[in-house]
Amino acid sequence: MRSPPVFPPRRTLSAALLALALLAALGAAPPATAQARADTLAAVHLLQRATFGVRQADVAALLREGRAAWLERQLSPDGIPNDGLAARLAAHPAAGMSVAELYRAFPPAQPARLVAELAGARLQRAVYGERQLEEVMTDFWFNHFNVFAGKAAVRWLVADYERTAIRPHVFGRFEELLRATARHPAMLLYLDNARSVAIDSSAPAYRRRQPRPEGPRRTPGLNENYGRELLELHTLGVDGGYTQQDVIEVARAFTGWTVARPGRDAGAGPGFVFRPELHDRGAKTVLGRALPAGRGEQDGLDVLHLLATHPATARHLARKLVQRFVADEPRPRLEAELVRVFLASDGGLREVTRTLFSAPEFHAAENRGAKLKTPFELVASALRATDAEVGDARGVLQTLRTLGQVPYAASAPTGYPATSEEWTNGGAMLARMNFALALAAGRLPGVRLPPLQAPGATPEARVHALARRVLPAAPTAELERRVLADVANAPGGASDVRALGLLLGSPEFQKK
Repeated sequence: MRSPPVFPPRRTLSAALLALALLAALGAAPPATAQARADTLAAVHLLQRATFGVRQADVAALLREGRAAWLERQLSPDGIPNDGLAARLAAHPAAGMSVAELYRAFPPAQPARLVAELAGARLQRAVYGERQLEEVMTDFWFNHFNVFAGKAAVRWLVADYERTAIRPHVFGRFEELLRATARHPAMLLYLDNARSVAIDSSAPAYRRRQPRPEGPRRTPGLNENYGRELLELHTLGVDGGYTQQDVIEVARAFTGWTVARPGRDAGAGPGFVFRPELHDRGAKTVLGRALPAGRGEQDGLDVLHLLATHPATARHLARKLVQRFVADEPRPRLEAELVRVFLASDGGLREVTRTLFSAPEFHAAENRGAKLKTPFELVASALRATDAEVGDARGVLQTLRTLGQVPYAASAPTGYPATSEEWTNGGAMLARMNFALALAAGRLPGVRLPPLQAPGATPEARVHALARRVLPAAPTAELERRVLADVANAPGGASDVRALGLLLGSPEFQKK
């Protein structure tokens, strides 16, 4: 068996020398202090979590701007030019269409084509958008308030749901976000609140007033689906102190919250409408708070306010944010600080997000590389790292389907998993490596890579340059040795391509 080449200079590279090599490759002045080296590692860590993937140029730009200034700019996305993305989204017009336009352009017989169009637009935003933090947080909050495009009419509503109920509120107040999702027809249909009515509304006259339900006819009555998920997933959390009676009372409060129907409601498209004749007008008690009888829509609004400002909601959201962006295991001090900021700012998500990404606990060494990228994060980060050009996204979407994370296709209200172990199994790891090798070799349909230029006269130098490109600031000496041993017998150009694929498919690139 041929032994892998030995190149002592990289055997003894310390983290500090790796940081020097990174900055030299980026054309930046070498850092003169330990603080500067630490800033480089912190910059890469921030980009790993607050964007959909690190690019070499991003590291240099963030170091020049400073982490605090970069974060503040990303927290005000309207001030970030995004012209290049607009041109790319023009190739995915479905993402900007109204519900009525989508229904005309994508008839019921073609559900998969519409979801593919919308998922392709989401991919373009993740890979090429300059408002990266907004994209990352839109992904997080959509997953938190998940709706499934495969259910009934939701497929025509999901684009509007993301565009109007999620994206505008990711840096606003949580109560506004909660209210926007509660009133959107995508949520009303997905969790069946559109057909939830007062328990005692069983007379024939009532049934004639009941809107026609989607799918098979059902007996009108109270539906607890939204009330349960509102408490368990959207706000308090499963250990938030509510009871089954609270679920029932919340469901009663939202009776009459339904979807406008063309031909019946003024100006109707599929939108929110409150029907007082379907509402349970009786007195209710939610979490010990009395809701007087006869108030109509205000019942639901009061419940949303009560839940949005509840300390248990703050704790539940803090835990989910930490789990997604810091570590799978609890980080009690950071979670406590997020709770404090959430309550002090009246649910201000901009303030909470700023605190999350600037906290010392976020930047702790133990949290760097502690999480496995989700399939969508892996694919987007590989496309960003290689400066790939994505035209027709169907090949990438097929990869995401194989890996198990197509946008808008999570059927459960919990959305896609946020913990690493949920994405870790032998088949998934093999599929990830196959994607990486196909991307590097130019075998991913609809995706084109720029000419591969790995500077260096030796295989060692070329592999090192490629490693620095896709894994900036990471300690890669051992990884480079593994890659060199694999490509030792391959011809020059093929070895560089395979080396890039192995780097993208490596455990080191899989982590963030």
